[in-house]
Amino acid sequence: MAAIGVSGLMLVANQYRKALGGTPGADDASMRALRLVDGFVAARAAEKAVVARDPDTIRQLSAGAASAYRSERGRALSAHGMTYEEYAAVRAAWRRWKTGKIVTEPGLAAAFRAREGALGDAEMGAIEPLDDGIR
Repeated sequence: MAAIGVSGLMLVANQYRKALGGTPGADDASMRALRLVDGFVAARAAEKAVVARDPDTIRQLSAGAASAYRSERGRALSAHGMTYEEYAAVRAAWRRWKTGKIVTEPGLAAAFRAREGALGDAEMGAIEPLDDGIR
């Protein structure tokens, strides 16, 4: 599985490189955007796992549930070299992108297109407001 993921990332990186025509710094922005989107998706998966373990407790937003949610999200973000602030920025950009608004952050729109399926899986549905409330 990991080899498939790495191969997929390499393929996407090469596509970005070709599409951007070797613009200096463009590869860095593209790869950074992919890393951020992948971290966002991983954090959302970790958050959803916490919610799935005890959906009633998380909806009541008990201190323990909020702590577990924050902790799991933090682990996923750390694994992708991200901060909460970067996560929140990607979340805001993703919300703009999925409603058809312009995303001005370098590379994020392309990364969103490349990870569209995974981003669909990252939807939180009715508990999306909780994600804003748990910092």
